[in-house]
Amino acid sequence: MKHLFKLTVLLAAATLVLTACKPDPVEVLYERNIIYTVDNNRYEVTLKTDAEFDALLERFCDYAEGGSTVTFYNANRVSKSAAKEATVFSTTSREEMKAWMRRMEDDGKTVTVSYDPSSGTYHGEAYATAPHPQTDWVDLGLPSGVLWAKCDLGANAPEEYGNYYAWGEISPKEVYNWNTYRYGTADGEGNLLTLIKYNTHSDYGTPDSLTILWATDDAATMAFGIGSGARTPTKEEWQELIDYSTVEWTTMNGVNGLKFTSITNGNTLFFPAAGMRYGSELHGVDGCGFGFYWSSSLDTNSPSDAWAFCFDANNPVHVGKSNRRYGFTVRAVRLD
Repeated sequence: MKHLFKLTVLLAAATLVLTACKPDPVEVLYERNIIYTVDNNRYEVTLKTDAEFDALLERFCDYAEGGSTVTFYNANRVSKSAAKEATVFSTTSREEMKAWMRRMEDDGKTVTVSYDPSSGTYHGEAYATAPHPQTDWVDLGLPSGVLWAKCDLGANAPEEYGNYYAWGEISPKEVYNWNTYRYGTADGEGNLLTLIKYNTHSDYGTPDSLTILWATDDAATMAFGIGSGARTPTKEEWQELIDYSTVEWTTMNGVNGLKFTSITNGNTLFFPAAGMRYGSELHGVDGCGFGFYWSSSLDTNSPSDAWAFCFDANNPVHVGKSNRRYGFTVRAVRLD
């Protein structure tokens, strides 16, 4: 028993020594390069610890409660998931909102957060964050100095169709209609009821007088990265391209489309006749096909529509209005 007692005392003493010598836990360092916007103003911060990230999420909730819309993503990584549909989350709990934002960041998503003071509810949307595309930019000698991307958004070659986007959405999806539209509500038959954003007419709800896509709602800006200068062309920039080019219906590697040749310097662009998406179907690629490309400009007289560049083999190119719910292709521009 004496030996057992001595052994017990020795083990207890050893435990005290080990406990006394054990260093304080060190927080695992994980560098996050967070790029975020608050009401379209861009910021970038590098975080070294998880505690710093938690403090930033607190600040995002503060911004939201103050009436701002916050969008953020981690430039260190892209999505682990290829999911195209948005993930939507609502809660009255700040801690639940922060936990959800953490999970979305873990998945490499782009997250948008807002707050409804009437119900005390946080609203979040998360989209897949794609790798920033690599593309050549073409100088057509335009008066504005705008450069045009060589390929459609999501394409790796000029003749590829690329992705399709509803106006004001930043990710492709499976179904394009009012029921799935990010900034609209629909009735039981799928007809538009209200516009949640970019509304100039009281027939569609409360007007907000927003007429040009915010950077966080611009598929081109979000694909290349906030601060890259890339964006969707305005209605006027599409018209400038038409006015300062000759156009020719042609094929590239077996794909029908339209070739623009600058009357200033002879440089060229090719736009494939990629059709459009409505519902779950791709339309307008059979036969000669036609093309629809979004502008960033809302039709202020009929805000359920936005302006788009349209063409086919038999009709002159023009800029016309079209329904925001449709899935069109996007060609990015930027200033030199």
